Amino acid sequence: MRRLLVVIAAVAFTSCANNDLVIVFDTTTTSPSTTSPSTTSSPITTTTLAGYGDQVRSVVVDGDALPAFVDSHTDPAIGRPIPTLIGEDYDGTPITVGPDRANPMLLVVLAHWCPHCNNEIPEINAIRDADRWPAGLEVVGISSAIAPDRPNFPPARWLVEKDWTYPVLADGIDETRGVYIAGDALGVTGYPFMVLVDATGAVRGRWSGESPADALVALVTDLINPPADA
Repeated sequence: MRRLLVVIAAVAFTSCANNDLVIVFDTTTTSPSTTSPSTTSSPITTTTLAGYGDQVRSVVVDGDALPAFVDSHTDPAIGRPIPTLIGEDYDGTPITVGPDRANPMLLVVLAHWCPHCNNEIPEINAIRDADRWPAGLEVVGISSAIAPDRPNFPPARWLVEKDWTYPVLADGIDETRGVYIAGDALGVTGYPFMVLVDATGAVRGRWSGESPADALVALVTDLINPPADA
């Protein structure tokens, strides 16, 4: 484990915080369409998400959420199964991300407005194009922290422009709690955010921030295939 900690410490993580992100709602009040002769009907108040359109989708979480991320070196999520996330991509194709996949998996949580996410996608694409990921590794994106008033909205178009070719789950919003559903279930506290899961569905590592391709390949490889002296 000592060598793995050194590898994590060597990666220069710089991330976008999500604690200043506000989910915006529209509230409208309308008169009822019909009235009773004997009663006075109250106005109808409707609250809906403002301006998000089809960029947020329905997401169902099955299983226990991971704790909010604080530190890669003392992460209580290590060894725990990830919850199953059931949703769809921006084309409406169903997508399920969970612990029952046969291969190791890297979940990449991205925010369209985050400059560090914009920097990290080309690094991930470079790894893809050079076929440098460990054998069998699946990469799945999660488009989260959608914000209509921030740069690069809508994220569906942004991902195409950034040449993101991996599967992507479009995050949803829990309107009661005011959180992004998939991001909250994975314990996301910044962007980009990555969760590495082994072939048994257990978390092998979580980290937040951008890093160069070489460092990212080394980190993922050592966590999935730890050296004998780890």
